[in-house]
Amino acid sequence: MYRPKPHYEIVVEKKLGVSRHQLIPSPEDAVVLQSIVESISPIITNAQPSDRAYYSRSHAGPKSEADIDETFPYAWWELWPKFQEKIYEFTQTFDYVVISDISNYFDNIIFRQLRNVLASYGRIDETLLDFLFYMIEAFVWRPDYLPLSGMSLPQLNYDAPRLLGHSFLFEIDKYLHEKTNGNFVRWMDDIDFGVNHVHEAKEILRGLDELLLTRGIRLNMGKTKVLSMTEAENYFLPNENRFITIMSKRVKRLVEAGSLIDTEKIMIRKRFRSFYKKQKVGRWDKILGRYFSLSAITNDKFLQKLVPDILSNQPGLRNQVFRYYKRLGPGKPSFQHLSEFLIGQDCFDDPSIFGVAKVLIDWKLTPGHSLRREILHLAQRTAGRSATNFIASLWMIAKYGSSQELASYVDRYSNIWKHSSFLSRQVAAVLPRIKSLPGQYNIFKKRISEAGQLDALRVLDNLNDLCSSQRLSSSDKLYILHGQTNYEVYPLQKYLIAYELLSSGDLDQTYRQDLRNELVTRINDPIYRRELNNILIQ
Repeated sequence: MYRPKPHYEIVVEKKLGVSRHQLIPSPEDAVVLQSIVESISPIITNAQPSDRAYYSRSHAGPKSEADIDETFPYAWWELWPKFQEKIYEFTQTFDYVVISDISNYFDNIIFRQLRNVLASYGRIDETLLDFLFYMIEAFVWRPDYLPLSGMSLPQLNYDAPRLLGHSFLFEIDKYLHEKTNGNFVRWMDDIDFGVNHVHEAKEILRGLDELLLTRGIRLNMGKTKVLSMTEAENYFLPNENRFITIMSKRVKRLVEAGSLIDTEKIMIRKRFRSFYKKQKVGRWDKILGRYFSLSAITNDKFLQKLVPDILSNQPGLRNQVFRYYKRLGPGKPSFQHLSEFLIGQDCFDDPSIFGVAKVLIDWKLTPGHSLRREILHLAQRTAGRSATNFIASLWMIAKYGSSQELASYVDRYSNIWKHSSFLSRQVAAVLPRIKSLPGQYNIFKKRISEAGQLDALRVLDNLNDLCSSQRLSSSDKLYILHGQTNYEVYPLQKYLIAYELLSSGDLDQTYRQDLRNELVTRINDPIYRRELNNILIQ
């Protein structure tokens, strides 16, 4: 009988410390679940009553409100029809736009009802449905070993649960299509539609909420709004969006031409100061995020003063800050902000921990840079706080530490990682860096084996298989080279595999030398280049 393996659980902060639990299944379980859903996907797709509903970023949908006409300036009343046409793809212009979403949608999906809905869409094998929900229930978060509740579709970073959640609302799509003559858009649980009168909005919303009640879910009235043209302007901030879009294209064009952008920086700073004084409502936070993206393009540090507060209090903007600091590159203020956040009490959710670590790893430090030792100190200081902190520190030490420092770290926390399938796989992935210490390497491999961590052993076996032939296949070589074009960042995970390949005595010596020559001319990270060049190929 197939049994799902233990999963790794991460905590994702939504706001003010309130978090949701997200699970990372084993690679095998992820493939099984995705394969089941893909096998029934054609049946689900054929049952979809409208093409106005979307469920994932890979499922192409309407444009964002930033994508309206870029000719500047236009009065908002002139842009209002174009806004509806381009953003919502409405067939006509409406006096009002209704925006809403469903309260705690994934958490409130009842499995029994979802199963009945799926069964109604076509001839789906009953045994396959049984196995699907057997898999889903294995990924449901259960605190303190409580019995299964029969609800709460797990939020995994795969299309599988998103497609199931999407299909649960087809009856809603049919209702909205009929009531709005197709002038609606649904992106999973976010619902928008156009009306010409407020009483129309109320009538549609009342029927919509009653229909949702039959599914055990309800509209989120705190986020439901009926926006007039004037209210929509204050909510969507279209002029800010248009300014950022136009300026982003202008700056990119000037940078590519090798021209100065000092004037543009002054314009952006001035515009930002005016924007920052606006009332923080509607899409204000999304505009703030776009200003960080724009300032990353201009390589302007003027937003750094806002970073500590954003990292502590605005989890929805942390990714933009991480991208901003990655683009700015290493610096004392940036490192101070990131390290103080990682050490402090506000960095308790796992994506934030990983986010800080990835910025520090992606920075291109010279081997003798003073921040190298500070990053290692930060890694050692925070490693014991959680399993996620252990992984983040493992990554940092794998890049910035010596082979002996990495071996000492892995040894010190053996009692943490050897009992976890997920953590032991992370350890196995970094072991190529200590191949120069064969005694230590064999000890760790033995510990993995004695702990029964088969997935981690498979990682090591796969690395050995990769090195067992005289030369790499064309697809494997392309993977190691990270594609055929130049790249901004060479991933740590591929560096570790490249390190293993170049250190291996099984691959042909001349082939390894040629592979290294090709790699070091493309890798723009000084530490990776030095470490790969220092490998003795004989």
